[in-house]
Amino acid sequence: MKHRYQFPIESERISFRLLTKVDTKAWEAFFTDNPYLHYVGVLDPKTPEEESKIWVERQMKRYGETGVGILAACLKETGELIGNAGIIWREDVLGEERFEIGYSVIPKYWKQGYASEMAIRLRGYFEEHKIDSSVISIINIDNIGSQKVAMNNGMSRKCEFEFLNTPCYIYERTYNR
Repeated sequence: MKHRYQFPIESERISFRLLTKVDTKAWEAFFTDNPYLHYVGVLDPKTPEEESKIWVERQMKRYGETGVGILAACLKETGELIGNAGIIWREDVLGEERFEIGYSVIPKYWKQGYASEMAIRLRGYFEEHKIDSSVISIINIDNIGSQKVAMNNGMSRKCEFEFLNTPCYIYERTYNR
């Protein structure tokens, strides 16, 4: 285990929890009419149902193997799933093992500040629990929105590299531990 999430994890408008198979249906909305799936490594999308199942199962596997993974991000007011955000353990980022903060928002919730709110809260969690001396976000070089989120999250662009056959930037924030 790299770290085991300690709940509750909340921001002003969002509560975070582990994803479960029950979330698969709601998460299909992320894969429906989303022209930016390649930003999250989905280069040849299957049906929204299949992609959602793959995504949720991948996170559940991560929880078991590393204790971390992408979490369900739900509106506090309604409990509705609006996105996913969390800490991912990456075994080979330019030959190093790294923790990454990742975030994705269902398209109907874009442009409402949720991605920044999610990323900032997860970075705060990362700091509070002193998980490591640095954290990264891996972002497609064309994904200007997520690059802005990373900068809002106090991260700096470090380098360009190829990740999952896609040109990406590494954004990083380091800490004194």
